[in-house]
Amino acid sequence: MLGHITNIWRKELVDGIRDRRLLGQSLLVPLMLGIMMAVMNPVMTAVITSRQEESVTIPAQGIEYAGRELIDTFKLFDITLEPHAGDLEAPIRSGDEAAGLIIPEGFSERIANEEPAGLTLLTNRTSGGILGGSFSVQRLTLAINSYNQLVSIERVELRDVDPALLVPVELESLDLATPEQLGGFFAALTLPLLIGILAVLGGMFIAIDVTAGEKERGTLEALLVTPASDAEIFFGKLAAVFTMTAVPIVLAFMGFWAASNLLPESVTKGAVLPIGVILGAIVVGLPLALFIDVVLMIISIRTKTFKDAQSSATGMQYLVLIPLVAAAFVTPTESRAFLIPIYGPAAVVAKMAVGGTLPDNAILFGIISSLLAASVGIVIALRLFNRERLLYSV
Repeated sequence: MLGHITNIWRKELVDGIRDRRLLGQSLLVPLMLGIMMAVMNPVMTAVITSRQEESVTIPAQGIEYAGRELIDTFKLFDITLEPHAGDLEAPIRSGDEAAGLIIPEGFSERIANEEPAGLTLLTNRTSGGILGGSFSVQRLTLAINSYNQLVSIERVELRDVDPALLVPVELESLDLATPEQLGGFFAALTLPLLIGILAVLGGMFIAIDVTAGEKERGTLEALLVTPASDAEIFFGKLAAVFTMTAVPIVLAFMGFWAASNLLPESVTKGAVLPIGVILGAIVVGLPLALFIDVVLMIISIRTKTFKDAQSSATGMQYLVLIPLVAAAFVTPTESRAFLIPIYGPAAVVAKMAVGGTLPDNAILFGIISSLLAASVGIVIALRLFNRERLLYSV
């Protein structure tokens, strides 16, 4: 049995390697995709970080009423008020400006007279696209809090009261994120997506070619007259599909790691992705790729032409993306959640990318979920994979 499976596996691999179009779609495209995402990973992280650190300019009305202390406090937080004439709401509502500040008349006088005073902040959270604009509400809030504290200290000092009474608790914030965790910040989204995309792209075309493609070319009949059984033919073809899927996954992830480590430190800011995360993603991703390959084989078995199979398998890409994206944003709280096919393995990779502590048996559960799902798929595929259906059924 093993000899027949090996011969069929070798035959399908040789045919796939000889087909340059198939080889390019199965190997080169996934490799380039991995390198591209590797470059995007630190670049996107750097863009998000730089937007949080760059200076903020806010269109404002009534700056003349602000008072010197408020202006100076804003400068300490790298916030600049820019005079705006006319309707301030219009450019913010249209998204041309991210925010605007209205300082009412008599603001500084009310502060001096120890009367309540207010500011009006206009914002549009959609301004600046998916990464957001340069405006930071948090920074403005910190500046206002600092100004409030400054004014409060001045008031209690006039009454010979110790200013320390106003601040019974001081909060000191320390960012303990390691360079490895910073490197995995954006990778927590890209790595799970990369696994699913590579599994589908790497296996789809060869899975179609060894089933519907051979039907269309009329070469399947010669294989069916060999001594190999239907199951041996199926496993031989599945082994070839999995090989052609596993190779680009390994190459793409190693390319991901190499490309991200070759980028200059001025881009990565010292945030690098550990090789352990890449190896863990490969270990968890290969069983997931096997499950996806089985599903692609099931889809392809039921069609008679390459074009029909390609149309039917295209939807697989979108179905896979849903749990992959969910894994990047919804972290499982229990180990049992990692047993959910596709979602579980992707959640393991996302958690490893940011350096989080994985629950007990999370990696094992992620692998088991894919293997169990693949086993169920193989049972279904073997029922469909018989000589009569291969030759005559649609």
